[in-house]
Amino acid sequence: MKKIFAAALLALGMTGAQAQTPQPADWTTLTFTANLSKPADIAWQRIGGNDWCAIAKYLDVKSCDINSGKGELGSVRTINGTVVEIVVAKTAHSYTYAQPFTPIFYHGTLAVEPVDRGHSKLVYTLIWNQTAVGDAKAQADARASRQTRFQAAVDKMAAAANAK
Repeated sequence: MKKIFAAALLALGMTGAQAQTPQPADWTTLTFTANLSKPADIAWQRIGGNDWCAIAKYLDVKSCDINSGKGELGSVRTINGTVVEIVVAKTAHSYTYAQPFTPIFYHGTLAVEPVDRGHSKLVYTLIWNQTAVGDAKAQADARASRQTRFQAAVDKMAAAANAK
């Protein structure tokens, strides 16, 4: 088994010195939800789920620029000129993005889940390694800030989805 693993590393051009090593992690997650009075297809369309930069209007960011792709797997956007995000997973009614250049290994998933023929549920989940954020107070402040900001975004998306 060791020989197979070593051969695989060599084939990929990796040596033991290049292999990843575990970093300290203290993962935290926040999940925001809203009940929607529309089917998932309609709700996803109304919130702009297929528009890779639609989230900008809900989070009130200054800019969102698409660097590559159109929202499919591997697409890249830049928020406010500095925050790079890449699509790492995608379904008909969801996408997950990562911020690959941040020390907190931040990810977010925006999804609309069907409930029944006429209803769905909006779910926005965030996960990040809060180790690099700082002490306990800084970590609590970061969570509280995201709690306020993303709950407001989910409320705006729900209003858009539920509009008559």
